[in-house]
Amino acid sequence: MKNYKTIPNNITVYKNIFDETVRWGDTDGYNHVNNVSISRYFESARVNIIRNLESRKYSFVIVNFSINYLDQIFYPSKIKIGSSISNISNKSITFDHGLFVNNKCKATAKSIMAYADIKESKAYKIPDNIIEKLNNIYGASDET
Repeated sequence: MKNYKTIPNNITVYKNIFDETVRWGDTDGYNHVNNVSISRYFESARVNIIRNLESRKYSFVIVNFSINYLDQIFYPSKIKIGSSISNISNKSITFDHGLFVNNKCKATAKSIMAYADIKESKAYKIPDNIIEKLNNIYGASDET
């Protein structure tokens, strides 16, 4: 995951860009965006990528999520969230994210999502056709 020494200078390092807007309800009394809202912005970016890869039976579920808060965000702001897949294993994918306001990185995050049968609550191997789609769209590498 990105840390203070490797803060991305530009959103173009990411394969997918998702636009978001800070809503008044995302803030506290000082127009400062609260940490829960930042988590939701990253969630929206992830869901935008994976929603077309899921079915009624199988879905990607979050198993680990961490955020590196770098700077405050205020209302009103337009946000861009960059996402790239840094790893695909047999049963999970790892996303690296950067959240930008006015071309400045305000937070980075890492998400690990398992491919699971929703009813069984059990992880399964990601099908080859989904791995192929991820590689074609996001340039991810297949690692086992």
